[in-house]
Amino acid sequence: MTSNTAASYDPASQPSSVCRRVTFLRSSLKLNLLMIRCLLLTVFLELGLCAGPTQTNDLPLVQRPWFETRTAHFNIYSCGAPRDVYKLSARLEQFCQAYTLMAGAQAVASPPIVVMAFPDHETMKPFLPLYQGQPANLAAFFQRGSDENLIVLALPGTNSPFTGMEVIFHEYTHLLFRRNDRIWPLWLKEGMAEVYSTFETTGYNVRIGDPIGHHLRLLAQQPLLPLAELFAVTHDSPQYNERSRQGIFYAESWLLTHFLMAGDNPAYQARFKQFTPLLLEGQLPEQALTNALQTSLPAVEAELRRYLRQGRFTPIELMLAADISSPITLTTRPITPVENYFRLGDELLRINRPDTAELYFTQAQKLAPASPLPYEGLGLLAAERKQHDEALRDLQAALQHGSTSFLVFYIYAREQYQLTADSQDRHAPLKSDAAAEIRGELQKSLALMPDFGPAHELLGFFEMVQGDNLALAEQHLQRAHLLEPENPACLFSLAQLQLRNHNLEAARITLQPLLLPNVDAKLRAHAEEMIQGIARNHPVY
Repeated sequence: MTSNTAASYDPASQPSSVCRRVTFLRSSLKLNLLMIRCLLLTVFLELGLCAGPTQTNDLPLVQRPWFETRTAHFNIYSCGAPRDVYKLSARLEQFCQAYTLMAGAQAVASPPIVVMAFPDHETMKPFLPLYQGQPANLAAFFQRGSDENLIVLALPGTNSPFTGMEVIFHEYTHLLFRRNDRIWPLWLKEGMAEVYSTFETTGYNVRIGDPIGHHLRLLAQQPLLPLAELFAVTHDSPQYNERSRQGIFYAESWLLTHFLMAGDNPAYQARFKQFTPLLLEGQLPEQALTNALQTSLPAVEAELRRYLRQGRFTPIELMLAADISSPITLTTRPITPVENYFRLGDELLRINRPDTAELYFTQAQKLAPASPLPYEGLGLLAAERKQHDEALRDLQAALQHGSTSFLVFYIYAREQYQLTADSQDRHAPLKSDAAAEIRGELQKSLALMPDFGPAHELLGFFEMVQGDNLALAEQHLQRAHLLEPENPACLFSLAQLQLRNHNLEAARITLQPLLLPNVDAKLRAHAEEMIQGIARNHPVY
């Protein structure tokens, strides 16, 4: 999926004039707790059981000794063999470190990634997304969220030829390249993820772009799509099937991306670097590609067919500025049974299985009624179900029981603030006591997770509405945009603030990316209205 972490903007009616009691529209910001990217692998799963005492493997999953392994970027939970978990940790950290070194200043920060590493595929089945009512045939999956990025996989057996890392690297690539998510066409998003899915490293060297056998076999059996048709594919197109990842769309997207990045046409390779800048200027993908390559689409298509016929697909070798093969630093600790129930319930909630998740949360509550974790889970579940009173009750209970979850502080503040909106989802300044409570909860969330974009966005919007510290509001909105560059809601809120500060030129510049053809039509229309108001010197916000 190329899924976006950020919710799309859903504008409500705007006040036609600024009233004495100023109100601001709040674009809906719903955490993508349930937006999930699943890739169906049509390979035979030869995943072995983890080594360990027989009596442990015979226990129900929740009764096995689970432990947490933490690295710089990953929190891994497993009851599998520790040596397999440590190997997994090293591979994930290598990929993350390699990308960070290659991307430099373009790397985008994100909250730590949670990995649920089941000991084998059989024990993972009850925690897979449902497909037509049954657990999907997945070897692994990656789910993006603003608060947490989740990897779920089964640890491979010692003699297994399949590691499951290809699907993880594919999906992780979408996260790492999300700065371009708003402008890249679908074929490039998926093609780039496939190129990076073959990631290998030795010390200072990284190799990506190895030939992918199942794509080449399919390309030998089926004709290529015309490039105009490939460029027209969207998430709703029949050619796009995220579950199979075996269709001609994926295969040709990989082929075209590989050709442009590593093919045997050096002029195309050099010129392809201009593709993204031209997209940022507002050019459509077909126009941007032909302008970047300085040729026609039929000419590119002819070159792509020739590249496929010649059958040589050279991997991309990259040199890093640091050695990423050195041992990683990690810490490990056993987790309590109540945390085990919470983690499994939270995973189920994130894959849109709320009823089953609730069973785990209620069992956790029976097991440890003094722990904040069951109330956290029940509160997040109620918020997802839009049961606002229940969410506030359970989240408040979690805080009273000592919760230190940045997400709980954020959702609790968000639920409180939502209750102050009018029927059109507009907000007015709050009285000092109510404002102080909501502000305090958001500040606590950010103290626990400084790189949490939604809390920056909400606090920036909140401060803008309150009007007491517009400079602070702008700091938070700018930070939110840096953390979630693919989220147009951040830009919209920032433009509102700039108009409030009578900085018309800055607002006009901020709104420009919202005029691109790939932006939500309603948001684009409202941005156009705001820019027209700026031109008339009568801004609308």
